[in-house]
Amino acid sequence: MLNKQFFRYLHLLNEKYTKKPDYNLFRVLRSESDEVRLHSKFIYDLLDPLGGHNFKEKFIKQFLKQFSDYIDFDFNENLMVDREYQNIDILVRNGKTAIVIENKIYATDQEKQLSNYYKKMVDEGYQDIKLIYLTLTGYSPEEQSIEELPHKVKDSDLILASYESDIYSWISKCIEISARNAPLREACIQYLDIINKLTNKVEDQDHMDDLKELLLIDNNLSSLPVLFDAYNEVITDLQLDLWNKIALGIEEEFGEIHSDSVTKHDNPREQVKKYVENKRNSKYLSISSEITGYDNIYLHVEQENHIYFGVYCDKGNKSQEYIDIENKTKYFKNAYRWGSMPIGLYAEPQINFKNLTPEDLKYLSKEKNRQLFADNIVNMLKDIATTLSK
Repeated sequence: MLNKQFFRYLHLLNEKYTKKPDYNLFRVLRSESDEVRLHSKFIYDLLDPLGGHNFKEKFIKQFLKQFSDYIDFDFNENLMVDREYQNIDILVRNGKTAIVIENKIYATDQEKQLSNYYKKMVDEGYQDIKLIYLTLTGYSPEEQSIEELPHKVKDSDLILASYESDIYSWISKCIEISARNAPLREACIQYLDIINKLTNKVEDQDHMDDLKELLLIDNNLSSLPVLFDAYNEVITDLQLDLWNKIALGIEEEFGEIHSDSVTKHDNPREQVKKYVENKRNSKYLSISSEITGYDNIYLHVEQENHIYFGVYCDKGNKSQEYIDIENKTKYFKNAYRWGSMPIGLYAEPQINFKNLTPEDLKYLSKEKNRQLFADNIVNMLKDIATTLSK
């Protein structure tokens, strides 16, 4: 039976095996979640036979072995590996095959993003087109990104890949291949450390063995299903409280929120719980409030994997309102343009609510942190609203 002693021992194991992070050059130079300037750049350099590693095609061949059930690639034809070609993160090609690698750590999909990449490759004459959608844990792209893909492509040519499994396995092989090249081997080891951090992997096998042994003591293992349920209940409570704080702040500053907002549902807790438990049709949670002086334009807070916020235009990104708002807000730092949002920003700290780390859980468990998180969103929305009113 699980008791306080079980959790005390669990904490002791974590303290025993959790060491202070070694010096990691990737972490010093870039944010460990920087998908463009860190992850795509490093992966591209390993994949490119002309990259700085001097191992020619060894790394890309090992990479494509991960997907041999889906991809038949002829290395005897003219191999090209490009980065940011036609806005594609990484593109691998030979005479007839094009492999699009879309890399997503935290960013959301743009409207028709994968559909457009596929069409570009069709227009260039490629007969065999594969789309590798790379995320932390292998989740699916948003419907808006793939809505115009042919059904056959969605069913057989769209490959869901993950850092947690595919990239981890590939980089581990790269470490073996580069064993006698100390600088490259060390770079791969440090990059693997970044992946472990992002995906919450238990790195030490002794640690894992001790955890397994602990679960087999008495009836600890049989108690875990109830513990998982309790974990989901706690996460639901914390996220619901966060949404309530955001909603209260928006109502106090901007007035009534839209009826579709999560806190306006008949059972808001059930909506949040469906999101936490990854139930079908529960990918998003949101709160909106119409902006005074605009027609069908909203201050908008939304959660997919992360929480982001900004302005939402019902009429889409071709409308004059969208263009006007985009121009007025173009000087905001770290702002994005997504689909029907002429300005969007990620809430800080950037918490992946589909892959909560121990640090995230520690942060969210404190009521003052949840309040600060909500206040920061509301204050930034005030800045946006003030800018639009000028």
